[in-house]
Amino acid sequence: MRMIPTHKLKNEKSKEIRVIKLGSLSNYNITEPHRHDYIELFVFDKGGGVHEIDFVPFDVQSKSVHLVAAGRVHQMKRELNSDGFVILFHPSILEFDPYVSEFLFDLDCFDVNEVDPCFMFDLGDQTEIIEIVQKIWKYSQSTDKFRHQLMLIQLNLLCLLCLRVMKESGAEPTKDQSYYTQFRQELRTQFKTHKKVNYYAKKIGITSRKLNEIVVVKAGLNVSKLIHKQIILEAKRLLNSGISSKEIAYELNFDDPAHFSKFFKNQTGMSPTDFQKVHP
Repeated sequence: MRMIPTHKLKNEKSKEIRVIKLGSLSNYNITEPHRHDYIELFVFDKGGGVHEIDFVPFDVQSKSVHLVAAGRVHQMKRELNSDGFVILFHPSILEFDPYVSEFLFDLDCFDVNEVDPCFMFDLGDQTEIIEIVQKIWKYSQSTDKFRHQLMLIQLNLLCLLCLRVMKESGAEPTKDQSYYTQFRQELRTQFKTHKKVNYYAKKIGITSRKLNEIVVVKAGLNVSKLIHKQIILEAKRLLNSGISSKEIAYELNFDDPAHFSKFFKNQTGMSPTDFQKVHP
């Protein structure tokens, strides 16, 4: 079985910022699907191709930013003459800015169909994001004793510009939106252990009925179905990771592997084995 690798920075608590220059390709390159325990922020100067994030394809456009949260499975299929940069970092290095920290956390919690991980900018900001990433690259190559701090400031600015795009395209927050965000944040960390609606309602201080009403309006699904959707997404990520369906079942806290297989087929229309064949 082909494995989906998990890439890690050298030190899981590392404060480092790594920058890789994406040059033109000598032949058409299809990077294999993989996941990582850190954030990858792509800045494309010249676009072309497709970037698949959690099984959803996104066009690679010039002067755009793609932000891949930790744990997501993604695959880059760039065209020959596309180029840009990718910045690798742990979100903890930006905890000093509460706006950016919350922005990165929300990107981690929400499905890519709910919060778009790709950001497009107006003409003025297009120039600025390219200048910012070029500065980060320059500082990464220098021996300046303040290089890390200088890179950190620019990276924070880049994230703020992405946050501004997201805020401009979204509605003003409401109390119900706040409850929904709290629910998604809880779900992101607790879905393996807690699969009942009343657990999440109690955690955020509202009734199960009220939570269901909010979630149906925001996501078009009730709470139970959204919990199931989160479980299925993680199951898909794990299926080709080199461990068995039995191990995945216990990882996701199912009583037995047969229950997991039945649940997966009911939700997706195919067995775990069939899914692996479709996504080899």
